[in-house]
This record gives sequence, structure tokens and C-alpha cells, in this order.
Amino acid sequence: MQEVAAIIGEELSCDPAAIELATAADDIDGWDSLAHARLILRIETDLNLRFPGNKLFDLGCVGDIVSLVDDCRTSPEQTNAL
Repeated sequence: MQEVAAIIGEELSCDPAAIELATAADDIDGWDSLAHARLILRIETDLNLRFPGNKLFDLGCVGDIVSLVDDCRTSPEQTNAL
């Protein structure tokens, strides 16, 4: 969670300490579709992961992103794709 919150905070210029698992895009100024795409790319790059494309539309809150990161780290067919 802390890694993802730090990336979100940096990418969207907000306080990572204020980001919770239930935080959604609507809760953070500037988190629009373009920012979301940049955020996903940044998380993939910084954490050396590749998210499956079919999962990217199911990310409704930070908790969903954290769960996807965890899934990619534990699923051999999704990890270290970069």
C-alpha cells in the first residue's frame, strides 16, 4: 500500500498519507483518465510489473490497484513482464 500511495502522491501531487484503500479517482483532484493511464504506467515501471489489460478497467479505488499489484507479484504469468 505504501509503495502505491507514494507513487500516487508523486504523480498526482497529493499527500500520500491521505490516501487510503477506499480512495477513488473522484477523491483526488486531477485524477482523470489521462492521469490514470500515466499512473498505471508509472506503477508498472517503478514496481517492475505488467498489469493484464483486461484488469485495467476494474480499478475503482486504490485498494483495487493494491490488490492488482499483489496479484501480479504472486502470479508467475503476470510478474516481471518489463
